[in-house]
Amino acid sequence: MIRVFSINVVLSLFAMVSLAQTPASTTADHPGNHGMFIVGEDNLFVIHMPMFTNGMHMYQMALRVSLPAEQTSRYQALRQANPQKAFNLINIGNNRFTLPEVKSRSVTQFAATIFDGYSNEGGGTPGAVLWDNVPVTIEDVVVFRHFNFSIESPENLNYVIFGSGDEAFMIHYMARDPSFQHIMALGAVPDWLSADQLLGGVTVELQGMPSGQIGCASPLLADTYLVNFEGRSDLSETLDLTGALTIWYSTGNLLNASDPCSQ
Repeated sequence: MIRVFSINVVLSLFAMVSLAQTPASTTADHPGNHGMFIVGEDNLFVIHMPMFTNGMHMYQMALRVSLPAEQTSRYQALRQANPQKAFNLINIGNNRFTLPEVKSRSVTQFAATIFDGYSNEGGGTPGAVLWDNVPVTIEDVVVFRHFNFSIESPENLNYVIFGSGDEAFMIHYMARDPSFQHIMALGAVPDWLSADQLLGGVTVELQGMPSGQIGCASPLLADTYLVNFEGRSDLSETLDLTGALTIWYSTGNLLNASDPCSQ
């Protein structure tokens, strides 16, 4: 039987349980379950599903990871056949951890259930289970930042570009509620980034793209944009999005206190 899990079971439930177990006065994270999207082929990356509404998930995070050989080859075949599918994983119930433990390298491996896609329908629903109890090894922490509620959203849209080899990905830099999570696979690595910059991740500001306009689909409709490297107007480059694919776009899934795109 194909198993499909509702977001109310997979995300809302563990979010509510975690909040109930966490004293209101503490700033320390408690271990939990974390949904993440999987991207890449030759090199695999997972991208955390953040929430402005739950302390343990108030993080924007991207990790370079590896899976066992069997799951890697099977995933690569699925990714090649479905380049835009939002493959997803969640660490299993008895293997909870905090995201600061990942950053500090206290946690370098965890067991996960991997799902055949993810949908915004029904408030967010993982697809069928592909594999249970798969060991995921964290090779590198590429992006890690806690939301800072004293810092306003930037004037223009900012995105973080990262990847490895000839694969590059771009995720929207989220700052304040309301916002959106946007994950893209670029058609080519920007030629103005070095291999090490790509591995480490860089932030670019999109000129003339105000951040305050929250839509219900990707705001990036042009083939090219002028961007400021790390917000520096003296380092402007052309970002070519020809052949880029949106793997995930959402304003829901408990990211915001209220989903501006809910019906």
